[in-house]
Amino acid sequence: MWPIRSVTVLIAVLLALPPIPAARVVAYAHGRPDLVAPLAGICRRESRCRPIGVHPGDVGLVAGDGWYGQVRLGHLRPWCQPYRPATWSTRGAWGLSAASAWPYLPACYQPAWLDLPIVSAWVATRRYLDRCERKRRRGWCHWRRFR
Repeated sequence: MWPIRSVTVLIAVLLALPPIPAARVVAYAHGRPDLVAPLAGICRRESRCRPIGVHPGDVGLVAGDGWYGQVRLGHLRPWCQPYRPATWSTRGAWGLSAASAWPYLPACYQPAWLDLPIVSAWVATRRYLDRCERKRRRGWCHWRRFR
């Protein structure tokens, strides 16, 4: 068993990782080092691999519709995930829709969690595995072009 201090340091290091090293850690944690290249390509396209928050060009385009739709479907909870303008827009280094991240994060997650590269890399990897591999929708996945 690891001492508490070691676990705390490990968590701090993971939270401080920039996007590409975060993608590498997550891909290896999933046993899929082959995903580092596609994740890096998406990161470069969406944010130039900078740890960013809300994508300024997307504010207002999907934020309201995405949040309201996910609340209607029961995926988001308005009492712990209230709608605030611009917060539910596209976020993080991988350009993920905050309202659509619900299958990959715990209940009552906050959209700002996607601003952390390690969390955003985790969600992007899980989304890739679910949509492109497990469901065999290879035609849907444009991520392949980054290999």
